Amino acid sequence: MQAPPGLKKNLLRTYESWTPEQINKKGNLPRAHSLFCLAWFHAVCQERRNYIPQGWTKFYEFSLSDLRAGFDIIDGLFEGSKDFQWEFVHGLFENAIYGGRVDNYFDMRVLRSYLEQLFNSRLIGSLNARGKKMNTFPCSISLPNSCSILDYRNIIESLPEDDKPDFFGLPANIARSSQRIISSQPLKKSSKQKFHIAVRPLIC
Repeated sequence: MQAPPGLKKNLLRTYESWTPEQINKKGNLPRAHSLFCLAWFHAVCQERRNYIPQGWTKFYEFSLSDLRAGFDIIDGLFEGSKDFQWEFVHGLFENAIYGGRVDNYFDMRVLRSYLEQLFNSRLIGSLNARGKKMNTFPCSISLPNSCSILDYRNIIESLPEDDKPDFFGLPANIARSSQRIISSQPLKKSSKQKFHIAVRPLIC
Protein backbone atom coordinates (compact mmCIF):
# COMPACT_ATOMS: atom_id res chain seq x y z
CA MET A 1 0.00 0.00 0.00
CA GLN A 2 1.43 3.35 -1.06
CA ALA A 3 1.93 5.94 1.68
CA PRO A 4 -0.29 9.05 1.44
CA PRO A 5 1.45 11.96 -0.27
CA GLY A 6 2.46 15.22 1.34
CA LEU A 7 5.47 16.76 3.02
CA LYS A 8 3.80 16.84 6.44
CA LYS A 9 2.80 13.17 6.35
CA ASN A 10 6.26 12.24 5.10
CA LEU A 11 7.96 14.07 7.97
CA LEU A 12 5.59 12.54 10.51
CA ARG A 13 6.38 9.04 9.23
CA THR A 14 10.08 9.72 9.68
CA TYR A 15 9.71 11.05 13.21
CA GLU A 16 7.41 8.18 14.13
CA SER A 17 10.19 5.80 13.07
CA TRP A 18 12.78 7.60 15.23
CA THR A 19 12.91 7.29 19.01
CA PRO A 20 13.41 10.13 21.52
CA GLU A 21 16.79 8.61 22.38
CA GLN A 22 17.91 8.80 18.75
CA ILE A 23 17.12 12.52 18.61
CA ASN A 24 18.40 13.41 22.08
CA LYS A 25 21.65 11.45 21.92
CA LYS A 26 24.22 13.16 24.18
CA GLY A 27 22.02 16.28 24.21
CA ASN A 28 23.74 17.42 21.02
CA LEU A 29 21.71 20.31 19.56
CA PRO A 30 23.49 20.54 16.16
CA ARG A 31 22.95 16.79 15.76
CA ALA A 32 19.20 17.14 16.47
CA HIS A 33 19.02 20.00 13.97
CA SER A 34 20.90 17.93 11.40
CA LEU A 35 18.42 15.09 11.75
CA PHE A 36 15.52 17.46 11.13
CA CYS A 37 17.34 18.72 8.04
CA LEU A 38 17.78 15.11 6.94
CA ALA A 39 14.07 14.37 7.44
CA TRP A 40 13.14 17.51 5.48
CA PHE A 41 15.61 16.71 2.70
CA HIS A 42 14.28 13.16 2.40
CA ALA A 43 10.66 14.36 2.34
CA VAL A 44 11.36 17.03 -0.27
CA CYS A 45 13.18 14.53 -2.50
CA GLN A 46 10.25 12.12 -2.34
CA GLU A 47 7.36 14.59 -2.53
CA ARG A 48 8.94 16.56 -5.36
CA ARG A 49 8.12 13.51 -7.50
CA ASN A 50 4.49 14.70 -7.45
CA TYR A 51 5.53 17.57 -9.73
CA ILE A 52 7.15 15.62 -12.58
CA PRO A 53 8.45 16.83 -14.99
CA GLN A 54 8.96 20.23 -13.32
CA GLY A 55 9.94 18.84 -9.91
CA TRP A 56 12.13 16.02 -11.17
CA THR A 57 12.44 15.06 -14.81
CA LYS A 58 11.51 11.47 -13.90
CA PHE A 59 10.46 9.28 -10.98
CA TYR A 60 13.41 8.40 -8.74
CA GLU A 61 13.20 5.55 -6.24
CA PHE A 62 14.23 7.49 -3.13
CA SER A 63 13.47 5.07 -0.32
CA LEU A 64 13.67 4.31 3.38
CA SER A 65 17.10 2.78 2.84
CA ASP A 66 18.37 6.21 1.73
CA LEU A 67 16.98 7.77 4.90
CA ARG A 68 18.62 5.10 7.05
CA ALA A 69 21.96 5.57 5.32
CA GLY A 70 21.66 9.33 5.80
CA PHE A 71 20.92 8.84 9.48
CA ASP A 72 24.02 6.67 9.88
CA ILE A 73 26.16 9.35 8.24
CA ILE A 74 24.80 12.10 10.51
CA ASP A 75 25.15 9.85 13.55
CA GLY A 76 28.76 8.99 12.72
CA LEU A 77 29.57 12.60 11.91
CA PHE A 78 28.83 13.75 15.46
CA GLU A 79 30.69 10.84 17.01
CA GLY A 80 33.95 12.19 15.67
CA SER A 81 35.64 15.57 15.68
CA LYS A 82 33.55 18.71 16.12
CA ASP A 83 35.58 20.34 13.35
CA PHE A 84 33.93 18.67 10.37
CA GLN A 85 33.25 19.83 6.85
CA TRP A 86 29.70 19.81 5.50
CA GLU A 87 31.16 19.37 2.02
CA PHE A 88 32.02 15.82 3.09
CA VAL A 89 28.34 15.17 3.85
CA HIS A 90 27.32 16.75 0.55
CA GLY A 91 29.66 14.41 -1.29
CA LEU A 92 28.35 11.27 0.40
CA PHE A 93 24.71 12.19 -0.15
CA GLU A 94 25.35 13.26 -3.73
CA ASN A 95 27.57 10.41 -4.86
CA ALA A 96 26.79 7.44 -2.64
CA ILE A 97 23.15 7.75 -1.51
CA TYR A 98 20.43 9.98 -2.99
CA GLY A 99 22.49 11.24 -5.90
CA GLY A 100 23.36 7.68 -6.85
CA ARG A 101 19.79 7.33 -8.13
CA VAL A 102 19.82 10.55 -10.18
CA ASP A 103 20.91 10.36 -13.81
CA ASN A 104 19.91 13.78 -15.10
CA TYR A 105 22.22 16.80 -14.99
CA PHE A 106 19.49 19.30 -14.08
CA ASP A 107 18.04 17.03 -11.39
CA MET A 108 21.51 16.66 -9.91
CA ARG A 109 21.83 20.44 -9.74
CA VAL A 110 18.55 20.59 -7.80
CA LEU A 111 19.72 17.86 -5.42
CA ARG A 112 23.02 19.63 -4.85
CA SER A 113 21.22 22.90 -4.18
CA TYR A 114 19.08 21.26 -1.48
CA LEU A 115 22.17 19.78 0.17
CA GLU A 116 23.93 23.14 0.25
CA GLN A 117 20.82 24.88 1.57
CA LEU A 118 20.08 22.41 4.37
CA PHE A 119 23.46 21.11 5.50
CA ASN A 120 25.72 24.03 6.37
CA SER A 121 27.25 25.61 9.45
CA ARG A 122 25.17 28.80 9.07
CA LEU A 123 21.93 26.88 9.58
CA ILE A 124 22.98 24.07 11.90
CA GLY A 125 24.29 24.88 15.34
CA SER A 126 24.75 28.62 14.75
CA LEU A 127 23.36 30.34 17.85
CA ASN A 128 23.85 33.93 18.88
CA ALA A 129 24.71 35.15 22.39
CA ARG A 130 21.06 34.86 23.47
CA GLY A 131 20.82 31.27 22.34
CA LYS A 132 18.62 32.02 19.33
CA LYS A 133 19.14 30.80 15.80
CA MET A 134 21.02 33.17 13.54
CA ASN A 135 19.52 31.66 10.39
CA THR A 136 16.01 30.39 9.88
CA PHE A 137 15.10 27.12 8.26
CA PRO A 138 13.51 27.14 4.78
CA CYS A 139 9.85 28.24 4.69
CA SER A 140 10.52 30.53 7.70
CA ILE A 141 10.63 27.60 10.12
CA SER A 142 12.66 28.23 13.26
CA LEU A 143 14.49 25.19 14.53
CA PRO A 144 13.96 24.76 18.28
CA ASN A 145 16.72 25.23 20.82
CA SER A 146 15.95 21.71 21.97
CA CYS A 147 16.79 18.05 21.48
CA SER A 148 13.30 16.88 22.41
CA ILE A 149 11.56 14.88 19.70
CA LEU A 150 8.24 16.43 20.77
CA ASP A 151 9.42 19.91 19.80
CA TYR A 152 10.25 18.73 16.28
CA ARG A 153 6.95 16.89 15.98
CA ASN A 154 5.16 20.08 17.01
CA ILE A 155 6.86 21.93 14.15
CA ILE A 156 5.73 19.24 11.73
CA GLU A 157 2.17 19.30 13.09
CA SER A 158 2.03 23.05 12.46
CA LEU A 159 2.61 22.55 8.73
CA PRO A 160 -0.41 22.69 6.40
CA GLU A 161 -1.96 19.41 5.28
CA ASP A 162 -1.61 20.36 1.62
CA ASP A 163 1.82 21.05 0.20
CA LYS A 164 2.74 24.51 -0.95
CA PRO A 165 4.95 24.67 -4.06
CA ASP A 166 7.35 27.03 -2.30
CA PHE A 167 8.20 24.17 0.08
CA PHE A 168 10.08 22.79 -2.91
CA GLY A 169 11.28 26.06 -4.37
CA LEU A 170 8.72 25.77 -7.18
CA PRO A 171 6.44 28.48 -8.63
CA ALA A 172 2.93 28.90 -7.22
CA ASN A 173 1.23 27.74 -10.44
CA ILE A 174 3.18 24.47 -10.59
CA ALA A 175 0.19 22.37 -9.45
CA ARG A 176 -1.97 23.70 -12.27
CA SER A 177 0.85 23.13 -14.74
CA SER A 178 1.25 19.52 -13.61
CA GLN A 179 -2.50 18.91 -13.78
CA ARG A 180 -2.60 20.35 -17.30
CA ILE A 181 0.22 18.07 -18.44
CA ILE A 182 -1.35 15.01 -16.83
CA SER A 183 -4.80 15.76 -18.24
CA SER A 184 -3.34 16.17 -21.71
CA GLN A 185 -1.67 12.76 -21.72
CA PRO A 186 -4.85 10.67 -22.25
CA LEU A 187 -5.83 13.01 -25.09
CA LYS A 188 -2.51 12.44 -26.79
CA LYS A 189 -2.85 8.71 -26.36
CA SER A 190 -6.40 8.78 -27.66
CA SER A 191 -5.34 10.78 -30.72
CA LYS A 192 -2.56 8.30 -31.41
CA GLN A 193 -4.99 5.40 -31.15
CA LYS A 194 -7.42 7.12 -33.52
CA PHE A 195 -4.61 7.70 -36.01
CA HIS A 196 -3.57 4.06 -35.79
CA ILE A 197 -7.15 2.91 -36.38
CA ALA A 198 -7.47 5.28 -39.34
CA VAL A 199 -4.33 4.03 -41.08
CA ARG A 200 -4.64 0.36 -40.10
CA PRO A 201 -6.31 -0.64 -43.39
CA LEU A 202 -3.36 0.87 -45.21
CA ILE A 203 -0.65 -0.92 -43.24
CA CYS A 204 -2.25 -4.34 -42.79
